[in-house]
Amino acid sequence: MIEKINLIASNFQIDGNLIKIEENNQGNINKTYILYYKNKDVLKKYLLQKINSNVFNEPHLVMKNIELVTNHIKEKLQDLNDTYHKTLNIIKTRDNKNLYTYINEDLEKEYYRVFDFIENCISYDSLKDSNNPEELAYQAGKGFGFFQKLLNDFPSNLLTETIKDFHNTKKRFNDLILSIENNITNRAFTCSKEIVDLISKIKEASLIIDSLGKTIPIRVTHNDTKLNNILFDKDSLIATCIIDLDTVMPGSLLFDLGDGIRSACSNSFEDETDPTKIFLDLDLTKAYLKGFLEETKDILTNEEINLLGLSVKILTYELAIRFLTDYINGDTYFKIKYQEHNFDRFKNQYLLFKDIEIKLEEINEFIKKLLII
Repeated sequence: MIEKINLIASNFQIDGNLIKIEENNQGNINKTYILYYKNKDVLKKYLLQKINSNVFNEPHLVMKNIELVTNHIKEKLQDLNDTYHKTLNIIKTRDNKNLYTYINEDLEKEYYRVFDFIENCISYDSLKDSNNPEELAYQAGKGFGFFQKLLNDFPSNLLTETIKDFHNTKKRFNDLILSIENNITNRAFTCSKEIVDLISKIKEASLIIDSLGKTIPIRVTHNDTKLNNILFDKDSLIATCIIDLDTVMPGSLLFDLGDGIRSACSNSFEDETDPTKIFLDLDLTKAYLKGFLEETKDILTNEEINLLGLSVKILTYELAIRFLTDYINGDTYFKIKYQEHNFDRFKNQYLLFKDIEIKLEEINEFIKKLLII
Protein backbone atom coordinates (compact mmCIF):
# COMPACT_ATOMS: atom_id res chain seq x y z
CA MET A 1 0.00 0.00 0.00
CA ILE A 2 2.83 2.44 0.82
CA GLU A 3 4.35 1.89 -2.62
CA LYS A 4 0.98 2.47 -4.26
CA ILE A 5 0.35 5.72 -2.33
CA ASN A 6 3.89 6.86 -3.16
CA LEU A 7 3.26 6.22 -6.85
CA ILE A 8 -0.09 8.02 -6.87
CA ALA A 9 1.21 11.00 -4.86
CA SER A 10 4.17 11.41 -7.23
CA ASN A 11 1.72 12.38 -9.96
CA PHE A 12 0.69 15.57 -8.13
CA GLN A 13 2.43 18.96 -8.07
CA ILE A 14 3.96 18.56 -4.61
CA ASP A 15 7.52 19.65 -3.83
CA GLY A 16 9.76 17.77 -1.42
CA ASN A 17 10.06 14.21 -0.18
CA LEU A 18 7.20 12.11 1.14
CA ILE A 19 8.32 11.04 4.62
CA LYS A 20 5.12 9.79 6.28
CA ILE A 21 1.65 8.47 5.39
CA GLU A 22 -1.26 8.34 7.86
CA GLU A 23 -4.64 6.82 7.13
CA ASN A 24 -7.56 9.02 8.23
CA ASN A 25 -10.67 6.99 9.13
CA GLN A 26 -13.08 9.84 9.93
CA GLY A 27 -14.98 9.88 6.62
CA ASN A 28 -17.65 7.34 5.70
CA ILE A 29 -17.47 7.62 1.91
CA ASN A 30 -13.99 8.34 0.57
CA LYS A 31 -10.66 6.80 1.58
CA THR A 32 -8.39 9.50 3.01
CA TYR A 33 -4.66 9.69 3.76
CA ILE A 34 -2.57 12.46 5.34
CA LEU A 35 0.73 12.88 3.50
CA TYR A 36 3.74 14.49 5.20
CA TYR A 37 6.24 16.12 2.87
CA LYS A 38 9.57 17.66 3.76
CA ASN A 39 10.96 20.31 1.43
CA LYS A 40 14.37 21.47 2.70
CA ASP A 41 13.55 22.19 6.37
CA VAL A 42 9.83 22.83 5.86
CA LEU A 43 7.26 20.14 6.76
CA LYS A 44 3.91 20.38 4.99
CA LYS A 45 0.83 18.13 5.04
CA TYR A 46 -1.61 17.24 2.29
CA LEU A 47 -4.83 15.22 2.08
CA LEU A 48 -4.93 12.46 -0.51
CA GLN A 49 -8.39 11.02 -1.15
CA LYS A 50 -9.66 8.12 -3.19
CA ILE A 51 -13.13 9.06 -4.42
CA ASN A 52 -15.81 6.43 -3.86
CA SER A 53 -16.95 5.99 -7.45
CA ASN A 54 -19.82 3.73 -6.37
CA VAL A 55 -21.41 6.74 -4.66
CA PHE A 56 -20.08 9.36 -7.08
CA ASN A 57 -20.13 7.68 -10.47
CA GLU A 58 -18.97 10.86 -12.24
CA PRO A 59 -15.85 11.89 -10.26
CA HIS A 60 -14.78 14.42 -12.89
CA LEU A 61 -18.09 16.27 -12.56
CA VAL A 62 -17.76 16.23 -8.76
CA MET A 63 -14.33 17.81 -9.06
CA LYS A 64 -15.51 20.35 -11.63
CA ASN A 65 -18.18 21.51 -9.16
CA ILE A 66 -15.65 21.72 -6.33
CA GLU A 67 -13.13 23.64 -8.42
CA LEU A 68 -15.72 26.17 -9.59
CA VAL A 69 -17.06 26.76 -6.08
CA THR A 70 -13.71 26.95 -4.29
CA ASN A 71 -12.29 29.34 -6.92
CA HIS A 72 -15.28 31.61 -6.39
CA ILE A 73 -14.89 31.51 -2.60
CA LYS A 74 -11.17 32.34 -2.90
CA GLU A 75 -12.00 35.39 -5.03
CA LYS A 76 -14.65 36.56 -2.59
CA LEU A 77 -12.33 36.17 0.40
CA GLN A 78 -9.65 38.10 -1.46
CA ASP A 79 -12.11 40.89 -2.27
CA LEU A 80 -13.06 41.04 1.41
CA ASN A 81 -9.39 41.00 2.42
CA ASP A 82 -10.34 38.02 4.60
CA THR A 83 -7.27 35.95 5.44
CA TYR A 84 -8.95 34.13 8.31
CA HIS A 85 -11.56 32.05 6.51
CA LYS A 86 -10.43 29.41 4.06
CA THR A 87 -11.70 26.99 1.47
CA LEU A 88 -10.34 23.74 0.08
CA ASN A 89 -7.31 24.21 -2.15
CA ILE A 90 -6.93 21.65 -4.92
CA ILE A 91 -3.42 20.46 -5.75
CA LYS A 92 -3.28 19.71 -9.46
CA THR A 93 -1.63 16.71 -11.10
CA ARG A 94 1.61 17.00 -13.08
CA ASP A 95 -0.48 17.39 -16.22
CA ASN A 96 -2.61 20.10 -14.54
CA LYS A 97 -5.75 18.08 -13.86
CA ASN A 98 -7.76 17.99 -10.62
CA LEU A 99 -7.94 14.18 -10.58
CA TYR A 100 -5.46 11.38 -11.11
CA THR A 101 -6.76 8.14 -12.59
CA TYR A 102 -5.02 4.99 -11.39
CA ILE A 103 -5.55 1.60 -13.07
CA ASN A 104 -5.46 -1.10 -10.39
CA GLU A 105 -4.49 -4.77 -10.63
CA ASP A 106 -8.06 -5.68 -11.69
CA LEU A 107 -7.82 -3.12 -14.54
CA GLU A 108 -10.38 -0.93 -12.77
CA LYS A 109 -10.13 2.85 -12.60
CA GLU A 110 -9.52 4.49 -9.24
CA TYR A 111 -9.78 8.27 -8.86
CA TYR A 112 -7.52 10.27 -6.53
CA ARG A 113 -7.31 13.94 -5.57
CA VAL A 114 -5.11 16.03 -3.28
CA PHE A 115 -5.94 19.07 -1.14
CA ASP A 116 -3.78 21.25 1.07
CA PHE A 117 -4.09 20.23 4.72
CA ILE A 118 -5.68 23.03 6.77
CA GLU A 119 -3.70 23.51 9.97
CA ASN A 120 -4.75 24.53 13.50
CA CYS A 121 -8.32 23.35 13.05
CA ILE A 122 -10.57 20.84 14.75
CA SER A 123 -13.83 19.13 13.80
CA TYR A 124 -16.58 17.80 16.07
CA ASP A 125 -19.01 14.91 15.62
CA SER A 126 -21.33 16.34 18.25
CA LEU A 127 -21.92 19.77 19.78
CA LYS A 128 -21.65 18.08 23.16
CA ASP A 129 -18.01 17.25 22.45
CA SER A 130 -17.32 20.93 23.09
CA ASN A 131 -17.05 22.59 26.48
CA ASN A 132 -19.52 25.20 25.21
CA PRO A 133 -22.16 23.49 23.00
CA GLU A 134 -24.25 26.65 22.48
CA GLU A 135 -21.25 28.66 21.30
CA LEU A 136 -20.27 25.85 18.95
CA ALA A 137 -23.85 25.69 17.60
CA TYR A 138 -23.75 29.46 17.01
CA GLN A 139 -20.42 29.19 15.19
CA ALA A 140 -21.68 26.24 13.13
CA GLY A 141 -24.69 28.26 12.02
CA LYS A 142 -22.42 31.19 11.13
CA GLY A 143 -20.10 28.87 9.22
CA PHE A 144 -22.75 27.47 6.92
CA GLY A 145 -24.43 30.88 6.71
CA PHE A 146 -21.16 32.51 5.61
CA PHE A 147 -20.73 29.73 3.03
CA GLN A 148 -24.16 30.63 1.61
CA LYS A 149 -23.37 34.35 1.63
CA LEU A 150 -20.09 33.89 -0.23
CA LEU A 151 -21.86 31.87 -2.92
CA ASN A 152 -24.94 34.07 -3.14
CA ASP A 153 -23.83 35.56 -6.48
CA PHE A 154 -22.49 32.31 -7.96
CA PRO A 155 -24.56 31.08 -10.95
CA SER A 156 -25.82 27.72 -9.74
CA ASN A 157 -26.60 26.60 -13.31
CA LEU A 158 -22.85 26.12 -13.82
CA LEU A 159 -22.93 23.19 -11.40
CA THR A 160 -23.91 19.61 -12.20
CA GLU A 161 -26.40 17.61 -10.13
CA THR A 162 -23.98 14.82 -9.20
CA ILE A 163 -26.51 12.86 -7.12
CA LYS A 164 -29.92 13.18 -8.74
CA ASP A 165 -32.89 14.03 -6.49
CA PHE A 166 -30.68 14.09 -3.40
CA HIS A 167 -33.13 16.25 -1.41
CA ASN A 168 -36.24 15.66 -3.50
CA THR A 169 -38.61 14.88 -0.64
CA LYS A 170 -41.48 14.01 -2.96
CA LYS A 171 -39.29 11.51 -4.85
CA ARG A 172 -38.15 10.02 -1.51
CA PHE A 173 -41.82 9.66 -0.52
CA ASN A 174 -42.68 7.94 -3.79
CA ASP A 175 -39.78 5.54 -3.19
CA LEU A 176 -41.28 4.72 0.22
CA ILE A 177 -44.71 4.01 -1.28
CA LEU A 178 -43.14 1.76 -3.92
CA SER A 179 -41.21 -0.14 -1.24
CA ILE A 180 -44.45 -0.67 0.73
CA GLU A 181 -46.24 -1.91 -2.39
CA ASN A 182 -43.45 -4.36 -3.25
CA ASN A 183 -42.80 -5.34 0.41
CA ILE A 184 -40.01 -7.69 -0.63
CA THR A 185 -38.93 -8.36 2.97
CA ASN A 186 -42.39 -8.48 4.59
CA ARG A 187 -41.36 -5.54 6.78
CA ALA A 188 -43.78 -2.94 5.44
CA PHE A 189 -46.45 -3.25 8.12
CA THR A 190 -44.27 -3.19 11.23
CA CYS A 191 -45.15 0.48 11.74
CA SER A 192 -48.52 1.06 10.05
CA LYS A 193 -49.56 3.91 12.36
CA GLU A 194 -46.38 5.88 11.64
CA ILE A 195 -46.69 5.27 7.89
CA VAL A 196 -50.27 6.59 7.87
CA ASP A 197 -49.06 9.71 9.72
CA LEU A 198 -46.19 10.22 7.26
CA ILE A 199 -48.55 9.86 4.28
CA SER A 200 -50.82 12.53 5.76
CA LYS A 201 -47.88 14.98 5.96
CA ILE A 202 -46.52 14.67 2.40
CA LYS A 203 -48.15 17.88 1.13
CA GLU A 204 -46.41 19.96 3.81
CA ALA A 205 -43.16 18.00 3.37
CA SER A 206 -43.16 18.83 -0.36
CA LEU A 207 -43.37 22.62 0.08
CA ILE A 208 -39.67 23.27 -0.56
CA ILE A 209 -39.21 20.97 -3.55
CA ASP A 210 -42.52 22.07 -5.14
CA SER A 211 -41.50 25.74 -4.94
CA LEU A 212 -37.83 25.33 -5.89
CA GLY A 213 -37.01 27.37 -8.98
CA LYS A 214 -40.37 29.13 -8.73
CA THR A 215 -40.90 31.15 -5.55
CA ILE A 216 -37.79 29.70 -3.87
CA PRO A 217 -34.48 30.53 -5.60
CA ILE A 218 -32.11 27.81 -6.71
CA ARG A 219 -28.80 28.42 -4.95
CA VAL A 220 -25.48 26.65 -4.50
CA THR A 221 -26.02 24.26 -1.61
CA HIS A 222 -23.72 21.97 0.33
CA ASN A 223 -26.38 19.27 0.85
CA ASP A 224 -24.52 17.48 3.66
CA THR A 225 -24.37 20.02 6.47
CA LYS A 226 -23.29 17.70 9.27
CA LEU A 227 -21.33 19.32 12.09
CA ASN A 228 -18.16 17.42 11.21
CA ASN A 229 -18.09 19.05 7.78
CA ILE A 230 -16.95 22.27 9.45
CA LEU A 231 -13.36 22.98 10.48
CA PHE A 232 -13.24 25.20 13.57
CA ASP A 233 -10.21 27.20 14.66
CA LYS A 234 -8.68 25.38 17.63
CA ASP A 235 -8.20 28.58 19.61
CA SER A 236 -11.27 30.71 18.84
CA LEU A 237 -13.81 28.03 17.78
CA ILE A 238 -14.69 30.23 14.77
CA ALA A 239 -15.84 28.19 11.76
CA THR A 240 -12.85 28.55 9.46
CA CYS A 241 -13.66 26.28 6.54
CA ILE A 242 -16.53 24.20 5.13
CA ILE A 243 -15.25 20.85 3.86
CA ASP A 244 -16.55 17.70 2.15
CA LEU A 245 -17.85 19.52 -0.92
CA ASP A 246 -18.64 16.38 -2.96
CA THR A 247 -22.38 17.04 -2.74
CA VAL A 248 -22.21 20.73 -3.67
CA MET A 249 -25.01 21.13 -6.22
CA PRO A 250 -27.88 23.42 -7.18
CA GLY A 251 -30.59 23.30 -4.53
CA SER A 252 -32.29 25.26 -1.77
CA LEU A 253 -30.62 27.03 1.12
CA LEU A 254 -33.43 25.53 3.19
CA PHE A 255 -32.01 22.04 2.62
CA ASP A 256 -28.74 23.09 4.22
CA LEU A 257 -30.33 24.87 7.18
CA GLY A 258 -32.88 22.16 7.90
CA ASP A 259 -30.43 19.30 7.75
CA GLY A 260 -27.79 21.25 9.66
CA ILE A 261 -30.10 21.82 12.62
CA ARG A 262 -31.60 18.32 12.41
CA SER A 263 -28.19 16.68 12.59
CA ALA A 264 -26.39 19.04 14.99
CA CYS A 265 -29.10 20.12 17.41
CA SER A 266 -30.78 16.80 18.07
CA ASN A 267 -30.05 15.56 21.58
CA SER A 268 -28.96 12.14 20.30
CA PHE A 269 -27.30 10.38 17.39
CA GLU A 270 -29.47 8.89 14.65
CA ASP A 271 -29.54 5.36 16.06
CA GLU A 272 -30.34 6.16 19.71
CA THR A 273 -33.12 3.81 20.88
CA ASP A 274 -34.03 5.39 24.24
CA PRO A 275 -37.05 7.58 23.40
CA THR A 276 -36.42 9.87 26.38
CA LYS A 277 -33.14 10.98 24.78
CA ILE A 278 -34.59 11.73 21.34
CA PHE A 279 -35.59 15.39 21.00
CA LEU A 280 -34.54 18.66 19.42
CA ASP A 281 -32.54 20.82 21.83
CA LEU A 282 -34.16 24.25 21.54
CA ASP A 283 -31.27 26.17 23.09
CA LEU A 284 -28.83 24.70 20.56
CA THR A 285 -31.33 25.27 17.73
CA LYS A 286 -31.73 28.93 18.65
CA ALA A 287 -27.95 29.41 18.87
CA TYR A 288 -27.51 27.79 15.43
CA LEU A 289 -30.28 29.95 13.92
CA LYS A 290 -28.78 33.11 15.41
CA GLY A 291 -25.43 32.41 13.77
CA PHE A 292 -26.94 31.39 10.44
CA LEU A 293 -29.27 34.38 10.16
CA GLU A 294 -26.56 36.87 11.15
CA GLU A 295 -24.84 35.88 7.91
CA THR A 296 -27.82 35.31 5.60
CA LYS A 297 -30.72 37.56 6.60
CA ASP A 298 -29.81 40.16 3.97
CA ILE A 299 -29.86 37.63 1.12
CA LEU A 300 -32.98 35.66 2.07
CA THR A 301 -36.22 36.01 0.14
CA ASN A 302 -39.58 36.26 1.90
CA GLU A 303 -40.48 32.78 0.67
CA GLU A 304 -37.30 31.33 2.20
CA ILE A 305 -37.90 33.19 5.48
CA ASN A 306 -41.42 31.73 5.71
CA LEU A 307 -40.02 28.18 5.49
CA LEU A 308 -36.89 28.47 7.68
CA GLY A 309 -38.39 26.74 10.71
CA LEU A 310 -40.38 24.24 8.68
CA SER A 311 -37.20 23.19 6.84
CA VAL A 312 -36.00 21.45 10.02
CA LYS A 313 -39.19 19.41 10.15
CA ILE A 314 -39.11 18.63 6.42
CA LEU A 315 -35.50 17.43 6.38
CA THR A 316 -36.15 15.24 9.43
CA TYR A 317 -39.22 13.80 7.69
CA GLU A 318 -37.09 13.12 4.61
CA LEU A 319 -34.41 11.19 6.47
CA ALA A 320 -37.02 9.23 8.41
CA ILE A 321 -38.66 7.97 5.22
CA ARG A 322 -35.27 7.20 3.69
CA PHE A 323 -34.35 4.97 6.65
CA LEU A 324 -37.77 3.29 6.52
CA THR A 325 -37.57 2.73 2.76
CA ASP A 326 -34.16 1.12 3.10
CA TYR A 327 -35.39 -1.09 5.94
CA ILE A 328 -38.38 -2.28 3.91
CA ASN A 329 -36.17 -2.87 0.86
CA GLY A 330 -33.73 -5.03 2.82
CA ASP A 331 -31.02 -2.54 3.87
CA THR A 332 -29.49 -1.98 0.44
CA TYR A 333 -28.29 1.64 0.87
CA PHE A 334 -27.32 2.58 4.42
CA LYS A 335 -24.65 0.51 6.15
CA ILE A 336 -26.07 -1.42 9.10
CA LYS A 337 -24.43 -2.91 12.20
CA TYR A 338 -27.31 -5.21 13.14
CA GLN A 339 -30.54 -6.47 11.56
CA GLU A 340 -32.92 -3.80 12.90
CA HIS A 341 -30.47 -0.91 12.59
CA ASN A 342 -32.37 0.99 9.88
CA PHE A 343 -35.67 0.43 11.68
CA ASP A 344 -34.18 1.91 14.86
CA ARG A 345 -32.86 4.84 12.83
CA PHE A 346 -36.33 5.36 11.36
CA LYS A 347 -38.01 5.30 14.78
CA ASN A 348 -35.39 7.76 16.06
CA GLN A 349 -36.00 10.25 13.24
CA TYR A 350 -39.77 9.80 13.45
CA LEU A 351 -39.73 10.66 17.18
CA LEU A 352 -37.49 13.64 16.41
CA PHE A 353 -39.93 14.70 13.68
CA LYS A 354 -42.84 14.58 16.13
CA ASP A 355 -40.87 16.59 18.70
CA ILE A 356 -40.03 19.25 16.09
CA GLU A 357 -43.73 19.39 15.22
CA ILE A 358 -44.50 20.36 18.82
CA LYS A 359 -41.68 22.94 18.98
CA LEU A 360 -42.13 24.49 15.53
CA GLU A 361 -44.23 27.43 16.70
CA GLU A 362 -41.57 28.46 19.24
CA ILE A 363 -38.86 28.09 16.59
CA ASN A 364 -40.80 30.31 14.19
CA GLU A 365 -41.36 32.96 16.87
CA PHE A 366 -37.65 33.01 17.62
CA ILE A 367 -36.85 33.42 13.91
CA LYS A 368 -39.21 36.43 13.74
CA LYS A 369 -37.41 38.06 16.67
CA LEU A 370 -34.01 37.47 15.06
CA LEU A 371 -35.13 39.06 11.79
CA ILE A 372 -36.54 42.14 13.55
CA ILE A 373 -33.28 42.85 15.41
